[in-house]
Amino acid sequence: MNTIVAEDIMSRDLTAVMEDDRLLDALHVLYSHSLSGLPVIDENWELVGYLSESDILKPTIPTYLEILAQSSFFGEEENLLFQRFGAMKDDLVKDIMHKDPVFVSPQTNIMTVADLMLRKQIKRLPVVESSKLVGVIDRGAFCEFLMEGGSKGA
Repeated sequence: MNTIVAEDIMSRDLTAVMEDDRLLDALHVLYSHSLSGLPVIDENWELVGYLSESDILKPTIPTYLEILAQSSFFGEEENLLFQRFGAMKDDLVKDIMHKDPVFVSPQTNIMTVADLMLRKQIKRLPVVESSKLVGVIDRGAFCEFLMEGGSKGA
């Protein structure tokens, strides 16, 4: 079997957002494409960040201390969650994206891809060539590829 590399298993679907897009618009892209995260690119298609569902959700969740500080221990934390989420809709992607995204080159071997995805808990891994986004490796599709025996036609 020939050495299998990232470009053999990546999707060439370049669904991405720009760093100056509003979070609400980015969330619509995530939802409409059933994705858990998106590469963030600049006008030259260069990868500048990564935005995941977790990145959007984390700043809205009240901390334990915030819940304790409320006058009522129960019920008010949900209002705080909705308020924070609503307040973020006009924020920009660059305000909460990962600014140093993990990525691989098209020639990265699949053992490195697997290691990165597991170690860094990555569901979608950007593939970059000459600083430009050229594809994405989806963890589910990668697992299916491996399960089917690594046939390049998958």
